[in-house]
Amino acid sequence: MSDPYEVLGLPADSDDEAIRRRYLKLVRQFPPEHQPQKFAAVRAAYEALRDLNTRLRYRLFEAGKRDTIDALIEEIACRSPRRRMSLKTLLELTRKP
Repeated sequence: MSDPYEVLGLPADSDDEAIRRRYLKLVRQFPPEHQPQKFAAVRAAYEALRDLNTRLRYRLFEAGKRDTIDALIEEIACRSPRRRMSLKTLLELTRKP
């Protein structure tokens, strides 16, 4: 299988929304009735990258690239919601010099 990022024409740091928009654009450009091979390649690339879990699975097992675990953990941490501090914790932080 060729690199899904190349098939979709996206950089490797694309987010879910960018991947989805590009997929929909390519599906309109290459409808399955007229270009079934190109549509199949676009569909396979989208399936490999459609959300964070499948992108991580692709990068770990199928890409053959040597990504570090730290880079993958950082990507997950950047995209997961952050916990909010409680009011008590915020007040304690403001009191400390």
